[in-house]
Amino acid sequence: MSGGDAADFAAFERRGWAARSTTYGEGFGAMTAGVHPALLDAVGAAPGTRLLEVGCGTGRLAALALERGAEVTATDAVPEMVRAAAAALPGARVEQAALPGLPYPDGRFDAVVGAFVINHVPDPPAAAADLHRVLAPGGRLALSCWDALAANRAQGLVFDAVRAVGGPAPTGLPGAPFTRYASPEGLGALLGAAGFTGVRVERARWRHRVEPAAWWRHVLGGTVLTAALIEGRPAEEVARIRAEYLRLAAPYTADGLPVAALVATGARG
Repeated sequence: MSGGDAADFAAFERRGWAARSTTYGEGFGAMTAGVHPALLDAVGAAPGTRLLEVGCGTGRLAALALERGAEVTATDAVPEMVRAAAAALPGARVEQAALPGLPYPDGRFDAVVGAFVINHVPDPPAAAADLHRVLAPGGRLALSCWDALAANRAQGLVFDAVRAVGGPAPTGLPGAPFTRYASPEGLGALLGAAGFTGVRVERARWRHRVEPAAWWRHVLGGTVLTAALIEGRPAEEVARIRAEYLRLAAPYTADGLPVAALVATGARG
């Protein structure tokens, strides 16, 4: 991706998340919390751990880290998210900062966590290198990203509904730079190339119980690229996509939507 394309992608993402700063946490953000304990376990978050969270959103993961006694610095690239997180995290240092380009000295933190942020950055290799830089020797990293849509049905059902209805995609949507790394092998290679040692990528699975109609609202209010793929269509197409999604989601009402993520861990040697 060229520098101009990367800048366009970053601006698109920031506009989208700014518009969702008041709707993300209650729906989509609640679903992502299923992976938070695994991330904090992987870095050994405990009393006194100097922990950095990147892409903190509205602060749910940082709050759990505070409960474990960690000394938390929570960052997000979007000012609206930073304000929301600061209000929810009186015990943390909450700052605006983007990946790459973290405003911290080398070796500042014992642990770094990021829940579904690496898949939103404009330059994944530079972001991974920046995360390695701010870790102290021996420090631990844990990142999550989404698994394939065939397993991650909480999102896959929406894409299935879009495909079933058909029609041209809205114009002007940027490509996601992370796509080439969105596999266990790709994510592991990304961290290895940044200098992390002992890299492991494991799959995480959980169920998210929510009424299908509510989840439709949460997807639109808690995603950027996915929401733009839907909202940029004519109203009649959007209505057809929603109806098809509700049909596909109905069998999952009782047991919840299957959610699937990749969790990557590594250390700075």
